[in-house]
Amino acid sequence: MYCVVCLVHLRPIGLKKINMQKGETTRELIITTSAELFNTKGYNGSSMSDIMEATGLKKGGIYNHFKNKDEIAYAAFDRSYSLVLKRLKDKLALCESSQEKLRAIIEVFQSLLIDPIVKGGCPIFNTAVDAVDVHPKLQQRAKDSVNTLLKYVEIKVEEGKIENEFKTTVDASEFALLLVSSMEGAIMVSRVNGNHHALKSTAAMMNNYITSQLLK
Repeated sequence: MYCVVCLVHLRPIGLKKINMQKGETTRELIITTSAELFNTKGYNGSSMSDIMEATGLKKGGIYNHFKNKDEIAYAAFDRSYSLVLKRLKDKLALCESSQEKLRAIIEVFQSLLIDPIVKGGCPIFNTAVDAVDVHPKLQQRAKDSVNTLLKYVEIKVEEGKIENEFKTTVDASEFALLLVSSMEGAIMVSRVNGNHHALKSTAAMMNNYITSQLLK
């Protein structure tokens, strides 16, 4: 049997834990909902009122977790980017050869539109385009993420050259730029046209390029 004194001391701790869990759930709701808003409507096209309507929260409920829309945008972008990286790493974990890894990267790019992590396509490039000359800090976040992806592809090509799988004459940085810019451009064209034709065609061309230009 519990003593009354013990219960009195335990009750506030239990309530605090419940409130913390509720706070984490609310913060998560704001981040995930805002990520979709920013990725479809853009930073400038999404207002605090939009976030309130989408989350069902009042202004005070949002400001309990974030000081302003900028903070929400940073958290939303970071979350979206981490999900892109997770999908990429999970896919690459199933691959053995360097060419399989490059083809897997192409598949991941396709999935960003066909099976989007966040509604609206690739959150990295959407943010990069949306934030140009408008939001320097958000643009810098997107720029760093793009450069990380480019470096990631470049490393996989260099690994293939070391493993004697790819031609030594292949310029890793040029190929990385070709792959990333081609796939992202195809995502944009497909979104504009409302179909996946450009995306699938570009993916096929990039796969053929790997076969004809990279493999020994």
